[in-house]
Amino acid sequence: MTRPGDQLEVGVTYLPAAVGPYLWQEFDPVRVAHDLAAIAARRIPVVRTLLSWDAFMPNDRVPSARRIRDLETLLNGAHELGLRVIPTLFAQSIGDCVLLPAYAIDRRAPRRGVRCVTDARVVDGGPRDIYADPLMLEVQVRWLDALLAGFAGHPAIAAWDFGNDPATTVRPRRIAEMAAWAGLLAERVHAQDEECRLTLGQGDVTSGRGVRLAALAAHVDTLGLAVRPQRLPLPGDPLDPGRALFIAELAQALAGPTAPLVVEVGIASGEIVDADSDAAAAHDRVTAPPDDARRSADELLQRLVSAGVAGIHAGAWSDWGERLLEAPPADRRPWLARLGIVDSTGVSKPVAGAWGALAGREHAVASPSPYPSTIDSESYYANLPDSLLDVHASWQGDRGDGPAILD
Repeated sequence: MTRPGDQLEVGVTYLPAAVGPYLWQEFDPVRVAHDLAAIAARRIPVVRTLLSWDAFMPNDRVPSARRIRDLETLLNGAHELGLRVIPTLFAQSIGDCVLLPAYAIDRRAPRRGVRCVTDARVVDGGPRDIYADPLMLEVQVRWLDALLAGFAGHPAIAAWDFGNDPATTVRPRRIAEMAAWAGLLAERVHAQDEECRLTLGQGDVTSGRGVRLAALAAHVDTLGLAVRPQRLPLPGDPLDPGRALFIAELAQALAGPTAPLVVEVGIASGEIVDADSDAAAAHDRVTAPPDDARRSADELLQRLVSAGVAGIHAGAWSDWGERLLEAPPADRRPWLARLGIVDSTGVSKPVAGAWGALAGREHAVASPSPYPSTIDSESYYANLPDSLLDVHASWQGDRGDGPAILD
């Protein structure tokens, strides 16, 4: 477990330019090796990869042998480059989509605002309850056990991640069920002397959807938090670094001291589509001008280091290519294709400078600075959104007066 004084974890989520979230459906070992080498050349030591459920566990009995081999290829290539890998299993929300096999989708129970995707196609229905449904629990244990049997102890494995913002698409019905789910999975990982984490989303801090950070932190070694600063429901400039910093410090307060926090920062940047052009249907109101994004990221990363987070990850390695703009999830959220630190051709974007400065030197983990220092989480969630805005206003008065400066 990371403690103050340990080295800050710097990483990136790997979604290739050509295939984005469909890496495993179209696995290209040559392209993967090229990308991993480029990541290593930028001195980013940790790579998080999302193992899509429909690719790795297409039936409810055994994982795909082909995908297991592909994962082994990625892990071995990463090890040769000195990279550590965090495989992410189970429910992974990418925009409004979750990639699931047919048996994990209830065709009779669609969920508003959630699209289930199988083999890159949207299918009718909603996700089954991964936290309490007996079949879903059985399948997840079977999948996890198979990966642990094959890869526990692999020198490239840094930790196992149990999801990517799962509650956005698979909301728990009861708080206790999600905590019990995390405990079940963590017990199996810890039995193999491996580490585990769970990456939540900023919505688990800003809205009430059955997730309690402290209850989950009690089971995992590290909590992750995916933050998209331009999409935060807070007043002010979307690129104001203080907004994302506040969410990180509030997450520290809600999680308590049990598990350290790793923040994944995704800032969409690139050329802005003209709303009056022929591409008006895909007009992107989130993506920021490249130089503005670089300045915001540079300040935010510095302030997160001073706030005592255990790690900082970039939300995406590369922008996605044009064909993915017509596929889910970018068909409805084109800004998701602009989260990379390099563009779809592999050329550095200005925002890469901020990540280069972070990765270019070692940083000791500072003491956490939760805000507020104590919080009644049940009262906080019961009074949303007013409680969020109240705490934010208080934070602005106490801490929001300027960036921290690193030595």
